Amino acid sequence: MGIILAVYRNCKRRLRQVSLDLHRRNLLKSVNGGTGLHLEGKIMVSHEENLTLGQNVHIGKDAYINCKGGVTIGDYSVLSRDVTIYSYDHNFKNPRMLPYDDDTILKPVHIGRYVWIGMNVTIAPGTKIGDGAVIGMGTVVSGEIPENAIVVSDKPRIVGYRDTEHTKALISGRKFYESK
Repeated sequence: MGIILAVYRNCKRRLRQVSLDLHRRNLLKSVNGGTGLHLEGKIMVSHEENLTLGQNVHIGKDAYINCKGGVTIGDYSVLSRDVTIYSYDHNFKNPRMLPYDDDTILKPVHIGRYVWIGMNVTIAPGTKIGDGAVIGMGTVVSGEIPENAIVVSDKPRIVGYRDTEHTKALISGRKFYESK
């Protein structure tokens, strides 16, 4: 019985990996860029033709990325699991109906290079995150986040900055995290 269970688990693990590889390949066919893309698990991407990926981007499992208005993720950026990104909004300020009408307002999202986005982060339409920024777990981000800013909480606030000279040295030395 132990041998049968071990074989079953091995087959199940291998099927899961094959499924993940197919998921990754299918996503890469639809997006712009994306060399070295690492997916930690299944993710959901809508309007993937409007997704532009830099090199060696890591996206954690159960991420949801709605690219209707366009989403760009820069080189060597890491998105943890359960990250949600929206790049459009509904017309709710002057709608033809309530709570909003069927018009959509496209608001591209730009995530810079070398950005680390923690688990359960939500990124609102129109957000721009500068190179080297760190977005802490559970944060809701909107607006513009400067380079190297470290942002935490459900009401984003800058709590500090990375050392700019150190960051520049790492960039010039090409010291980037690469998923294995």
